[in-house]
Amino acid sequence: MSVTIKTIAKLAGVSSAAVSKALNGHSDISDETKNKILKISKEIGYTPNAIARSLVTQKSNTIGLLIPNISTPIYAEIFKGLDNGARELGYSLFLCNTNDDIEIERDYVRNLMEKRVNGIIIAPVSENIDDIVDITRNSIPVIYIGGKVSDNMNNYVIVDNLYGSRLATEYLIQLGHKDIYMLTYNKDTKTNRDRIAGYRAVMLENKIDPKVFIYHENCSRRECGYRQTIKLIESEDVPTAIFASNDMVALGVMEAALEKGLKIPDDISLIGYDDIVYASLPTIKLTTISQPKFEMGVLAIDLLFKMMNNFNVNDKHRRIVKPELVIRNTCKSI
Repeated sequence: MSVTIKTIAKLAGVSSAAVSKALNGHSDISDETKNKILKISKEIGYTPNAIARSLVTQKSNTIGLLIPNISTPIYAEIFKGLDNGARELGYSLFLCNTNDDIEIERDYVRNLMEKRVNGIIIAPVSENIDDIVDITRNSIPVIYIGGKVSDNMNNYVIVDNLYGSRLATEYLIQLGHKDIYMLTYNKDTKTNRDRIAGYRAVMLENKIDPKVFIYHENCSRRECGYRQTIKLIESEDVPTAIFASNDMVALGVMEAALEKGLKIPDDISLIGYDDIVYASLPTIKLTTISQPKFEMGVLAIDLLFKMMNNFNVNDKHRRIVKPELVIRNTCKSI
């Protein structure tokens, strides 16, 4: 038999209204009665109905989280920071995987609104967020994270990708490389644009011709890196260094080089971007640009919490964090 407020009221010899006040911390009930009710509720294992409580309080102590692909390593690491930050503030996360599908994203946002979540954190499918704004009607705090955050979003946590790309390119030039290719995939996002722009800027500042190779076929990031590198090797157009736009592309480069009998870094120096968990494995030890992923998650929760406590649709809550160069074993001086 389920334990309800009526059960507690009967055992305590008080009204259901008194039990409700005690459980919700109201002051207009004596300490003696409150303590008696709380003691009985604990003894019989009463658990509040979260859905019923949310209907009364208009709060669920839940934060909706939408990410495009739960198998993407970087989101798994950001999630740890989000979850840690949420739990410290007494909130739980409701995780939704949108599969990079804008229709699924819309449905999840509607669903989260119906569930009366206190706020939403979204790694959006597209830089166009008109549908999200239309569904939420600016009635709930929303923070954007991830690779498709753009300047038209008021509230976000992102990495300074322009700065990170400059770090990677400058490091390769410091090692003596001039024949540096950048490999990326066909995704027109602010993240990709900024990483390409940072590379181009440093190359031109050093009077070196930038060469960006964008793989246009539909494939995974690792597969794009693999296929592009195979093409370069087979055409005998092999640079002394490759800057991969992210670590998954870099893993594809490493796979292709191994298959074709080239050694990294002896034949090709390689640097990635993101510092996913695979990058530090003993068999890989990829030099890369590290995003503070856990900290980004905690920061996103912190900003959302501030918005939930003082929500003003016209306020802007933006944080841009600096990445760092992590030197491992895939680059050498020439």
